[in-house]
Amino acid sequence: MSDHPHSDLPGIPDWDAIARHVAGEGTDAERAEMRRVLDSNAALRRFVEVLEGVTASADPVAPTSAEVELALQSVLARRDLAPAADHSSPRRDILPLMRPQRSARVVMLRVAAAIVVVAGAGLLLRSSFGGDGGGVAPARAHLATAVGAIDSMTLADGTRILLGPGSRIDLDSGFNASNRTLSLTGDARFDVRHNSARPFTVRTSSATFRDVGTVFAVHSDSSQGSRVVVSEGAVSVSGSGGAGPVILRKGDRATVAASGSMSVERSAMVAEDTAWATGRLVFRDATVADVAADVLRWYGLSLHVDSTLASRRLTATFDRNAGADVGRVIAAMLGGGWRQRGNELDIVPAPAAPLSR
Repeated sequence: MSDHPHSDLPGIPDWDAIARHVAGEGTDAERAEMRRVLDSNAALRRFVEVLEGVTASADPVAPTSAEVELALQSVLARRDLAPAADHSSPRRDILPLMRPQRSARVVMLRVAAAIVVVAGAGLLLRSSFGGDGGGVAPARAHLATAVGAIDSMTLADGTRILLGPGSRIDLDSGFNASNRTLSLTGDARFDVRHNSARPFTVRTSSATFRDVGTVFAVHSDSSQGSRVVVSEGAVSVSGSGGAGPVILRKGDRATVAASGSMSVERSAMVAEDTAWATGRLVFRDATVADVAADVLRWYGLSLHVDSTLASRRLTATFDRNAGADVGRVIAAMLGGGWRQRGNELDIVPAPAAPLSR
């Protein structure tokens, strides 16, 4: 590995090593070395977290050959290894990305494209916790994101967190001293340092999740219950109503209702389960209550659906900038009309309002 002093992120190692790490390739020794480097370089660790989110995207739009070439030129230019770029063509700040396969070569191209996204559009998820973000969490009890914001940080115990829009974490008193327990409302992905003597525990209104050395994502809503998917390792899940504990392993999903009852699906995890981490809000046969909770967190809109439409379900995908289209799309999917008054969004029977404001 070699450093590149002209980079915005000091101490960046070889790009091929980063690509292999993000792709999940390399020997145990290589991965251990990369973990050591990431532990010692907060800026690089934050950068790799963003890359992992980008390369996990299932966006079906492939980059064109010109876009890939532009991305690679931009990377080389930032390393002072390429001649001056030709600026005669329009600048592209954000490139469409896809993952046809998770090989190191494909990841390397997406690393290049992601660097253009990060450099040109400032998508390193500015911290809502104060400072530049990506560092160790301050010694305070509450961490939260604003409406529509996604943020990342590392807790004092080394656990890395990606926190979804309008979400909140409350650390228990004595976190990292006498316990590693926190409460979550909203969405979060946890990359946990396992410690059998002091297990990392996430509480929601309906469940308790305890790591067994893992990467996992939790969705929590006080009225709708909780959902967890496991990307690596294993998680122990217990429902507040006495269900469990059940051990989930890589690819498993569990849903815990507000009552505490639990359902487990083995090897059922799909890209949509963690789409929020890449800036996409995905609904698949979702209830109106689920949609309303997420629309409030992502767009700051209070969704009210007429009782004649409230039993219908919705399938749709939005990005973080889709606030202006949310009413129109939800109304169309539910077969109604819509009207918006400030932050109040009403979905009404079609004869009562046109499908526009």
